[in-house]
Amino acid sequence: MRELSIFVDESGDFGEYNHTSPYYIVTLIIHEQENSISEQVKNLDFYLDNLNINLKAIHTAPLIRREEVYKIISKDDRLKIFNTFFHFTRKVGIKYKNIVVEKKHKNSIDINNSISKQLSLFIKDNLNYFQKFDNIIIYYDNGQNQLANILVSVFSSWFHDKFDYRTVSPYEYRLFQVADFICTLSLIENKLICNKCLTKSESLFFGTPRNLKMKYLKHIKKLDFGAN
Repeated sequence: MRELSIFVDESGDFGEYNHTSPYYIVTLIIHEQENSISEQVKNLDFYLDNLNINLKAIHTAPLIRREEVYKIISKDDRLKIFNTFFHFTRKVGIKYKNIVVEKKHKNSIDINNSISKQLSLFIKDNLNYFQKFDNIIIYYDNGQNQLANILVSVFSSWFHDKFDYRTVSPYEYRLFQVADFICTLSLIENKLICNKCLTKSESLFFGTPRNLKMKYLKHIKKLDFGAN
């Protein structure tokens, strides 16, 4: 039996637009379960254990901004963690799809409709790929009920006979943390396009926008589901 796992994370909310939260982004991490990632996970865990830092999960935005558990970690060590997870993401054999909604001039119904349409169109355009699998499993932490409802509605309408939805914790799956990683980078990239600059914490972490683009974003984009 061929199974496809899709790990989902989001950035933003369905509330009114404001300049600090201009986008709603949904990231889908697509992983064919027949391709084991146990060796890559083992190597990642070994490295993180050697840092002597209790990191049960990588949470990318606080890592960049030096928040939460990362407050006591130096910039150099935070960069080591980020780079290690960046290389893990590139090697682990996943593809991703980002759904981006600019919230300006949109209410919650508009956002809901836009996400639903983009998701349904993505499935339609790649239906032959999805039909190769006997079971399609969505993993989401139910962080937002609106998004959970969209995922269930759209996927069940296309794959009602082979669709499963599972509520998970970010601590349970490294690929869920990969969804958070790519979603965070997508948000930074879209804000950079809009504002032409990084925030103070992003600049301290990445340096220049060019460094961010050349060192990280261009390589991550190779994992895009639509990339050649």
